Amino acid sequence: MEKIWGIGPLQIVTEQQILENQYVVIEGKKICQICDAKQLPADCEIVHAEPNFKLMPGMIDQHIHGIAGADAMDGTGESLQTISTSLAKYGVTSFLATTMTADVELVKSVVQTIAQNKEQVNGAKIIGIHLEGPFINPIQKGAQSDQFIIKPSVELFTQIEQAAQQTIKLVTIAAELDEDHSLCNYFKSKQIVGSIGHSDATFEQTQTVLNKQLIQNATHFSNGMRAIHHREPGLQIALLQSDSMIEIIADGYHIHPKMIRFLFDTVGEERMILISDSMRAADLSDGIYDLGGQQVQVENGLCKLVGKENIAGSTLNLNLARKNMKQWLKLSDVTLAKLTATNSAKLLGLANDKGSIAVGKDADLYVLNEQEEVVLTVCEGKIVYQNTKLKKRLLNEFH
Repeated sequence: MEKIWGIGPLQIVTEQQILENQYVVIEGKKICQICDAKQLPADCEIVHAEPNFKLMPGMIDQHIHGIAGADAMDGTGESLQTISTSLAKYGVTSFLATTMTADVELVKSVVQTIAQNKEQVNGAKIIGIHLEGPFINPIQKGAQSDQFIIKPSVELFTQIEQAAQQTIKLVTIAAELDEDHSLCNYFKSKQIVGSIGHSDATFEQTQTVLNKQLIQNATHFSNGMRAIHHREPGLQIALLQSDSMIEIIADGYHIHPKMIRFLFDTVGEERMILISDSMRAADLSDGIYDLGGQQVQVENGLCKLVGKENIAGSTLNLNLARKNMKQWLKLSDVTLAKLTATNSAKLLGLANDKGSIAVGKDADLYVLNEQEEVVLTVCEGKIVYQNTKLKKRLLNEFH
């Protein structure tokens, strides 16, 4: 029998409501009970929290390149471990290691390394790969290298997929370049999420792939996309009028907060997903950093290609994104849990185990204090981060 332990008393943010003065009880990897103090199992060890602390479902970052000096494209287990432990500090318990457009042989090597190391990291869990490129449109390349952009190809993708040991969960594609829809149809057959991005698709082209249910997500919405025009609405309007999910980088640089307000009011809380799209400069000071073989200047947290105006990733983390959305849009914690966990879990087919706090689901959780700081992160029943300032206070009776 596995050890039983719990966290409480605190506010527990479930998919429907906030439960006051409750405990979550964990056995092995799973949540086995949500209860008050009187209902706690006799042999349950307790991590003592505060009644005004909040327990949130572990966040899922489905679009993350790097943090703390590491990048998925480094192609090393050490970099993946750095990303994993760094994300845990911000309440992220699952992520898709995200690639960049690069030489195909390098991409194959990188995805193979991710697949081989996905079970070895001991912070946030690698739940698969987000392949961002090389099947993108040069017109909307953003900070991706046009040297290695390739027209969508089932043959080439299957080579990458084989190197990745079938761990690719989401692919960013300029769907208008997949003229016969063969690659998008392949994604659908393999239950891989097709995500339109770095795309110059027209309204009609986008509507076609949406109507065929070949696209389920929009990569960093508004960025790397044809602009909205009153005579040619483009892919953004087609996406907003569909049931597609849209990724939002809520750092104040990529999309104006007032625009995010408009987007949220348009698609609602069930279709928006917060992402970081962070690069290796996240958690580090301003300076010049590498991103996919290109040099990026970071000033006041804003990332741009050196000598250009192209925004190149971010230095955002999901807890800051969550706090920004709370401040800008006055969203409830229940809604924010959907934007940071539930919606992504549903998109990626993980909702039976992840994305919300419920009995029988994975114990992927984080605790927020009164200042909205992450003080404890639990991934599949294991504590993977503890705020040292509050460690004694929070764990004073936990052995």
